Amino acid sequence: MQKDTAKLGERLAFFAGLGVVGFIVVDTTLRRIADPRALLRLPRFFALMDFRPEGALLLLALMWIAFLSWRARRFPEDGRARAFLRASWLFLGVWLVYLLSAYLVALQWDTSKSKPYFPELAAAFLQGRTYIEPTGSTSDLTFYNGHWYVAFPPLAALLMLPRVALSGPDAVNSVRFSAAYGALNVALVYLMAEGLRRRKLIPLDSRGSYWLAALFGFGTVHWYLALPGSVWFVSQILAVTFSLLAAVALLETGSLPLASAALGVAMLARPNVVFLWPFLLGLHGSLKSLNRTNFLRASLRPALLALIPIGLVVAGLMFYNYIRFDNLLEFGYRTMNVGAYLKADLAAYGQFNLHFLPRNFDAMLLSLPRWDAACGFFVPDPLGMSILLTTPALILLYRARPSSTWSGAAWISILLLLAPLLLYFNTGSAQFGYRFQLDLIVPILCLLALAFGERVSAAARLLIWAGVLVNYLGVLWFLAGVCR
Repeated sequence: MQKDTAKLGERLAFFAGLGVVGFIVVDTTLRRIADPRALLRLPRFFALMDFRPEGALLLLALMWIAFLSWRARRFPEDGRARAFLRASWLFLGVWLVYLLSAYLVALQWDTSKSKPYFPELAAAFLQGRTYIEPTGSTSDLTFYNGHWYVAFPPLAALLMLPRVALSGPDAVNSVRFSAAYGALNVALVYLMAEGLRRRKLIPLDSRGSYWLAALFGFGTVHWYLALPGSVWFVSQILAVTFSLLAAVALLETGSLPLASAALGVAMLARPNVVFLWPFLLGLHGSLKSLNRTNFLRASLRPALLALIPIGLVVAGLMFYNYIRFDNLLEFGYRTMNVGAYLKADLAAYGQFNLHFLPRNFDAMLLSLPRWDAACGFFVPDPLGMSILLTTPALILLYRARPSSTWSGAAWISILLLLAPLLLYFNTGSAQFGYRFQLDLIVPILCLLALAFGERVSAAARLLIWAGVLVNYLGVLWFLAGVCR
């Protein structure tokens, strides 16, 4: 009886997925037929190999896949080679879907619809300055001592430096830049799940790693965040990239200093991800089979060593603040050129205050879509919408009890990351869902992998498909302007 019920559940999940995919394909096709201008530009989509960065990236990816395929055949017992091979194919597939989403759904291909600023900042670095000379909009910039500054930390600009040095800032396409790193994030989620499986930290089967990657790539706000290429979202995507790299590096090598170095790079995009460090420390303890009694004593030396790269990054960010704003602790957010309602809050309460707790809590967990009579459908609040609606699978986290060193540390990191977000003056406005959710997505995904058990149940698959459908509607609403 239980076997028949499980089979029925699997069939329901399969047909639910088929229905979601069918809806997305038909809906997207009809929308493009309704806008024939998109089809006229379609041949430009395939111009990937005309010496653009995307062409070089595609060539490198194919060479990497060829090498991994050879190694997997030569050494069939090498499970890592097979995992990296599958992750590489996953990267290419998701990259294509993200590019198609940006082009066919959002009608964005040549550039971001909003200023990315980071290419200009990279050009400024090459000229020996830290301010930019904006043309047109100065939204989300900070004015100080007669110059405009990009308050956001500089990782995106640093990664764009080679391209800007070769061809200038106008040659950088922030949409495709963001889509590439977004696709890499999905592949890294798969590798992280496989690493947890190989290390016997979760009981999940191999198919569960694919489900976790699909959940992250299309069942969370990551899908739409990877597409616009705007200044706010690029930093968020890159912070996720290097946070995931930290976890993957630790699972692959067991080196806490290496993982901390990757986390330090992530801090150059969003400094608050430093609170992921307890999770990395707990994961390192589980890899070393440390229990709660000997964890602190045995972890002291590697922990101190691992704090060195994070300390260097903190010092670098403080120096960067000083040469811009003559203050080691000033990032420029307090005087940023933001919307009127945010300026009023900043002036009255500062950047962090208990006054913002109810609003942030509502945006993160309670806010629901409202009925729009003109559109004839439900529309989200642009100030935020419950993460339980955008990612319904999160309700399964109740199963992930802190029963091990790493799972307990994961919950600690989540709580530490939530503290500043709940007190922050901005909910992440002009968004679909709650985009700051990505700051804590790494421990959340690991806990979900634990919560799935030995296999992803039919109920969990239905929740994942529901998230995919919701986030597709979010892509349409946020990027294509449907019902906005």
